[in-house]
Amino acid sequence: MKPLRHRLGRRATLGTACAIWAVSAVVSAPMLVFYTTFYTDDHRTLCYIEWPDGPTTQSHHEYVYNVVFMVMTYFLPILMMGYAYLRVGIELWGSQSIGECTQRQLQNIRSKRRVSS
Repeated sequence: MKPLRHRLGRRATLGTACAIWAVSAVVSAPMLVFYTTFYTDDHRTLCYIEWPDGPTTQSHHEYVYNVVFMVMTYFLPILMMGYAYLRVGIELWGSQSIGECTQRQLQNIRSKRRVSS
């Protein structure tokens, strides 16, 4: 919104990228730790998750993991995008035309105001 405002430096940008990678690694760690394989009699390999507190259908750990995973990978990004779109929309809707307004621009502004009120 403010193109001339000070931006993040090189170290802050690198730190942000490293933090994102670290959080991603932590969120993915249970899959690395608790997944296991099982070899069947007909020479197939099955990959499944074995939580420490019981099978997948009864595991409280899995429930908490899935809720946290959904919030971090679905709801949080949607909220952040919604906030960004809201800020852009407010900025564009409230902006004035650059230079002189023509008759057509004034009519467009009036029609927008009529529709929104």
